Amino acid sequence: MKKLFIYFSLFTLCFTGCKKIIQIDTENADPQLVIEGRINDQLIDQEIKISKTIGYTEANVFPKISGASVTVTDNKGNTYVFKEGTTPGTYINKMKGVPGVTYNLNVIAEGQTYTASSKMPNVVKMDSIGVIKNFFFGRERKTAAVFFKDPANETNFYHFNLYVNDILSERFYVNNDRLTNGNDLRIQLFFKPPTNDHDSDELNSNDKIKIEMECIDSNVFDYWYALSQQSNRGPNQGTTPANPTSNISNQALGYFSANTYQVLSATVK
Repeated sequence: MKKLFIYFSLFTLCFTGCKKIIQIDTENADPQLVIEGRINDQLIDQEIKISKTIGYTEANVFPKISGASVTVTDNKGNTYVFKEGTTPGTYINKMKGVPGVTYNLNVIAEGQTYTASSKMPNVVKMDSIGVIKNFFFGRERKTAAVFFKDPANETNFYHFNLYVNDILSERFYVNNDRLTNGNDLRIQLFFKPPTNDHDSDELNSNDKIKIEMECIDSNVFDYWYALSQQSNRGPNQGTTPANPTSNISNQALGYFSANTYQVLSATVK
């Protein structure tokens, strides 16, 4: 019995002696340029926004990049010069994109050149929006939905924004027609209020809903899809966090999208 006690003591000592303090290195990475640009098929002030990432331990304020040279050309021979507006880091040109045309972005910032290309898809008409009643464990829940017919003769990619009472949902909504080509579609958009907002994620009577629909190209779809897979996931769900694939060169973050745009509003009954 004495030998057994000695063996047990040695066994315990071996395990307690193997403890090691692991320190996680949170050293800040080098800042990266972030470009967020959209050109749609509306005659509006189109915007290209340029900023920089911040370190892990820094305040959540992203530096805006002023003094950049920003131009967009298309495959029809047109050149559009974007000028910095009153908001630092935001470059503007009033123009209207055309479906079927490819737009090429060229940004020169801090001595580096960044390029991107995006072809504006054809318009897929949004027929209507509404509210779907679902039942979870016997409890009714109302969900916003968008209705439209997917064209059968082309590959399509979609991105949506949902607003409830003018509050933008934190979810990312994207779809493609890989399994639904040519079908009548009903896409439900589950609302998620901002993290610091105490509003409910439920839809109630008299709530105002607004849905924006964008027809996007495949590269921009990959960007939004990656974000949708990483966001709003609980523990042990989703994919390993990583920067979404950008269509911008020179290791810049962000995206450049030439897309169509539609918006519809409704009131929850």
